Amino acid sequence: MEVQCPTCSAKFKVPDTVTVATCPYCGTTFHVHTGEEATEEHYFFPPMKKDAGGVLLKFLSRQYGAPADITGAKITKKQLHWVPVHFFYAHGRYRRWTTIEEVFFEGVPAGSPLAPLLDGYPFPVRGKRFFDQSIVGKGRYYEPEVTKEEAEKKVYEHLLSALRSEALEEDKPFEDDNVEYEIKYQGLVHYPVWEVHYEYSGEEFYGYVDGTDGRVIEANYPLMSGARKKATLLGTGLIGAGLVFGIAAAGAYGSIWGIIGGLISAGAGSYGIFKKGSVRRRTVSEVSSSDGGNIYFKPI
Repeated sequence: MEVQCPTCSAKFKVPDTVTVATCPYCGTTFHVHTGEEATEEHYFFPPMKKDAGGVLLKFLSRQYGAPADITGAKITKKQLHWVPVHFFYAHGRYRRWTTIEEVFFEGVPAGSPLAPLLDGYPFPVRGKRFFDQSIVGKGRYYEPEVTKEEAEKKVYEHLLSALRSEALEEDKPFEDDNVEYEIKYQGLVHYPVWEVHYEYSGEEFYGYVDGTDGRVIEANYPLMSGARKKATLLGTGLIGAGLVFGIAAAGAYGSIWGIIGGLISAGAGSYGIFKKGSVRRRTVSEVSSSDGGNIYFKPI
C-alpha cells in the first residue's frame, strides 16, 4: 500500500502488514493509519556488513575434521531472508513462593520456511530500528503468518513451564492459578538470516548465518576420512572395553547382567562418538547444542 509522510508529504509504498513506517526522505517514523509519530510497533535489525559466505567458511574451518582448504570452497548461493518475529517481555512469579520467579525476553518466529530453525533462538534484545520499507527489496521478505495473540500464548506457556520446572527443582507444589504474570508486546521485528550454499569436491553443502552478527545458526560440512576412522576406532574400542569389563563383572558376581550393564554403558558412550565423528557430513551450530537447546543459556 502507499502511505504519505505527515512531515514532508512524501509518498512511498510499504507492505500491507506494516503499521509503522520510517520515511525514506526525512526519517520521520509514524503510524501509517493515523499519521501520528510512533514509539514502537514494527522494527528490523540492520544486516551486518561482513560477507556471510566468508564468515561461514571461516567458522567451518575451525571444526573437527573439516578439510584444511574449506575456506577456499566455492560459494554457489547467498540469499538474505527477512524473517518476521514477534518480540515479548515476560515476567512471572508464584504467589506462595518468592524464590520462584522468571524474567526474560523472547522472540517467536511468525513465518517463513526458516521459522522452525529459529524456534527458541536467543535473539538479541538491542539493536533494532524502526522498520524501513527499503529492506523489502534487499532479500526475501516474509509476511507474518502467526498473529501477535498466538505468539503471546506460546510465551505464556513457556513462562508457566519455566516456573513449574523451578518449583520442581525446589520440591514445591505448583498450581497455575497462583501465578502472577506480565507479558508485554515489544513489536514485530523482521530479522535477517543469510542462507549460504557452497560446493566442495563436487558436493553441495549449506549453512544459515545470523545476519546481524555472523553467528552460524546451522551448517554442515564434509568430515575428512581420517577423522571418521579415528572416531570409528574410538567408538569400537569403547564397546570392546565395555564388553571386557562386563565379562569380568559377570564372572565376579555370577550373573549375565554384568555383561549387559557393561555393553549398555559402552553403547551409550560410543553412540555419541559414532553420531558426531563417523559420518560423511557433520552438522554443527555456533548457537545450538546437539539436543536442540542453545549454548548460551539453558531454556527458560
